[in-house]
Amino acid sequence: MGARRVLVWVEPGTWQACLEAAADLVPPGAGAEVHLLYVPDDSESLVREAQAGLWGRGRRVRTASSADDGAELLADAEALLRELAPGSTVSTEQGSGPVERVVTAASENADYLVLGRGGDLSRRGPTSLGKHTRFVVDHAQCRVVIVWPDTAPSSSTIPPLPPEDRRR
Repeated sequence: MGARRVLVWVEPGTWQACLEAAADLVPPGAGAEVHLLYVPDDSESLVREAQAGLWGRGRRVRTASSADDGAELLADAEALLRELAPGSTVSTEQGSGPVERVVTAASENADYLVLGRGGDLSRRGPTSLGKHTRFVVDHAQCRVVIVWPDTAPSSSTIPPLPPEDRRR
């Protein structure tokens, strides 16, 4: 196998932990390629615009531009990754479109996809993955590394087996 190609899905709240995990995947001096991908989630703004269209009949809703936020986030992520994984080739991209589809498509060119949990982080289980993350995990074209952004919750947060389960 040649140099590893690692895709890191950069999102607010999880990006630093994801970069640390990506750095663990790329041995120093191995010539790894790490691609940082940020895709703004515009689904909430679409809902606001639809509501404004229904209620305001032509009033424009002012929304913050995520382009500036994404560029700044990618620049911070690139700087940190260059510290954590010296010698790796780092590229960045701000995608556009449905988040889960853009990330899944980008995974076709990677050996590993590193992403963070973004759902209910108070307990272990499927709800610790947000809706976009669940889709990407199910459809990625490469190995997936799922990262807890902080310390994982205790195993006591796992629901017990039902009383009728014979494996108890």
